[in-house]
Amino acid sequence: MPTHASALYSRWWQLETWLRSLVYVELRSKYGNAWADGLPPNSANRQQQDGAYHYMQTPDAQDQLAYLDAAPLLELTHEQWDLFGPYLPARKIWAGRIEELKQIRNRIGHCRRPHDDDLDRLEQTLRDLERGAFRATSSFNDQSSPDERWSDVLVRDWVHGNHSYAHLIEHARRQYDASFRLMVSTRPWTQPPAPEDDQLGSRAGCIWHACWYFRGGRFFDLEQFWREIEIDKDLITLVCSDSASSLQVSFSALEDQQSISDAIGRGFDSALANVRFTYNDEDPVTWARRFVNVDPRVHAGTPWASIDPSMRGVSLFSA
Repeated sequence: MPTHASALYSRWWQLETWLRSLVYVELRSKYGNAWADGLPPNSANRQQQDGAYHYMQTPDAQDQLAYLDAAPLLELTHEQWDLFGPYLPARKIWAGRIEELKQIRNRIGHCRRPHDDDLDRLEQTLRDLERGAFRATSSFNDQSSPDERWSDVLVRDWVHGNHSYAHLIEHARRQYDASFRLMVSTRPWTQPPAPEDDQLGSRAGCIWHACWYFRGGRFFDLEQFWREIEIDKDLITLVCSDSASSLQVSFSALEDQQSISDAIGRGFDSALANVRFTYNDEDPVTWARRFVNVDPRVHAGTPWASIDPSMRGVSLFSA
């Protein structure tokens, strides 16, 4: 393989996997569990047909966006500009860039030799996306505590402790040296709750986060945790860990609040069950690699799990 082609394929992998994850988070935040309804139907058909080859399935089999061609994926970011504009170059510039990217993707898909400028064009695109990618991921982790006066079910259950599993908060503190917090974040394209609001409600672009932190440097089995909460996986937006001692399960505010609250309770029980009493002595990269193939919604050490607003200057693509 020509060295130039290998480098180009690697950069395209960065670009396309980033856009797929961005599209998923924004659509899920905007439409809740109906996030995939506006995707071309052939992506769902391909996903269903792929199920016949169960012995060959990859971790992306659970992700409908993995079956969407690159051209409609790119065009979707332009068509729904209200969602994706905050992360992309100016709209006219991005429209022209899409046409160039489609040509590069076509050459890659047919194993044609790259144009001499293809790699430079792709790396420039990644540099142009750096600021938006930082904004997308850091805003996901720019979280605040919900107002205790809100009337939301989640505040009642997990701030005021009225859920049947809420006793686990104190149990986790005493027996596992673990803390729990309910947090809220908003996507850049929506307005955060105003001070006079009495609830978060079913607000598009708002996300609830159930967050645990396990002190003592013990190992947390993220893969086993995901298997145990399979009953709730269609309700969950992302499961994130930025270290072996942390866990965050996130939900769109458009989902049914009682269902989210119950899922947090079940997740709390599973989280405590999967804290090991052995010290985690792996370096962060080795630890994260353990879980890279669990599910597209599970993020260990990725930007969705680790980037926050204080980390300005960090590069997501290193292009």
